[in-house]
Amino acid sequence: MIKIKVSLLIIALLLLSLLAWVPTSYAQSFDQNYLSWKAEQQAWDNRIQVPKSMKRAVSPVQPQSVTDADKISLNQASVEQLQQLQGVGLKKAQAIVAYRQKQGAFKSIDELQQVTGIGPAIFLKNKARLSL
Repeated sequence: MIKIKVSLLIIALLLLSLLAWVPTSYAQSFDQNYLSWKAEQQAWDNRIQVPKSMKRAVSPVQPQSVTDADKISLNQASVEQLQQLQGVGLKKAQAIVAYRQKQGAFKSIDELQQVTGIGPAIFLKNKARLSL
């Protein structure tokens, strides 16, 4: 009877040690697979990465050559003419005209940014085409 209890105890301890070993070995295997995948990804990234010497700074707004005929006068343009500006639709064009009527003539093209709905991005896109 004692031999059976001791045998069962030994079997139980073996099973417990086996259960403790299996997750550990699985975790080690998982870690090795992850490290291998990570090394492959870094090698791939290095192959497709552009060298820093070839990179160039890109300005958010590309300068355009604009003739005087293409320019739009903030102080004289109609709603239809103002809609030709990039990012300016009917509502923003109407807001520009309303601002001009309320505040008087624009004193500088930078003042356009005071109009509701005209932020720095729209202003920079159109700066070359604006005149007073």
